[in-house]
Amino acid sequence: MRTPPLPRIVLYVLIGILAGVLIFAASTSTASFGAYNSQWDGTSEFRELIDERPNSRIIFDTVPYETETATDTVAIILSPSESYSQNESQRIREFIERGGTVVIADDFGPHSNPLLAAIGADARFDQAQLRDEREYYRGPSLPLAPNVTETAYTNGVTQLTLNGATAVNPGNATPIVTSAELAYLDQNATGSLSAGDEVGAYPVVAVESIESGQVITISDPSIFINSMLTRPDNRVFATQLVETHDRVLFDYSHAGAQPPLAYAVVLLRTSPLLQVGGGVGILGVWLLGWRRIREATVSSAIETLLPARVLSRLPYWAHNQSGDAQTVAISSDALRATVREEYPDLGETQVEQVITAVLSERSRDEQDE
Repeated sequence: MRTPPLPRIVLYVLIGILAGVLIFAASTSTASFGAYNSQWDGTSEFRELIDERPNSRIIFDTVPYETETATDTVAIILSPSESYSQNESQRIREFIERGGTVVIADDFGPHSNPLLAAIGADARFDQAQLRDEREYYRGPSLPLAPNVTETAYTNGVTQLTLNGATAVNPGNATPIVTSAELAYLDQNATGSLSAGDEVGAYPVVAVESIESGQVITISDPSIFINSMLTRPDNRVFATQLVETHDRVLFDYSHAGAQPPLAYAVVLLRTSPLLQVGGGVGILGVWLLGWRRIREATVSSAIETLLPARVLSRLPYWAHNQSGDAQTVAISSDALRATVREEYPDLGETQVEQVITAVLSERSRDEQDE
């Protein structure tokens, strides 16, 4: 088959690059805690950890709380940027009452404490920054939490490394991870220990039971971001939250706008009707595109074989003694062999179309002469 001319190849390459850029832009995010944000403040690595679990998925609305089997399912909410309505909170509460587990990780956001109240949890986020001048990673605003109670969620965890965290006011909840004994809450936001700041071990992870389910409050969503997941022992803790349950719902229903392509893929994976419709649509586009390619190939073959410089290579051209070209009986078999050699991808119907067009054109040329 003929090689496309260089300008066309360049055009194809540019189209491919543009398509790649558009697909990348439509499938990634720059939002903090974004599941499709691969930068330091995104949670793409945590999402990949969740994707490894069977029957686990990202959700963009609260309806799955009603339809998902609650027992052995954990839903994870990271620093929601929008408030949950009364109906949405009720769905989550009923999910917990049926035996589901909900993890809410936040620090200074305004929407998590109202959600905790609406689902019947007793714990609250303090929202003052937790600092530690002695046990920290890189600075006092990144304190360590080395006091760990052995539970299924903390198996293998010896500490958590925090980043701009607050503390959990547990109420009737049970703290399972706390800061070191010399940490304090910077109530006046002075950036240092001042009058009124109490030194002590503050809860950063707490667990409480509600009916048949549980609520886990974590006072630092940053332990799940890409840059902090590798710090001791954040990944171990994140893995335990996931692996202690059969299914995971990564709740991004109130995390702001999501990448359109990622959103479409999630909807396609969870909707049998869309899967059927999408399959039919893709098949239709493929058939249309294949037909266009075949038609273009046939046209190209006709245009290529019509000029005398190509026809002169065929067996149905001969030369007299003086070297001048003269026509003899045109062999359709010879032409068919040439078309198949030049365009091996053409089917029998397309080959016959080329032969008919070439022979018809040749017949008109002879009549004109």
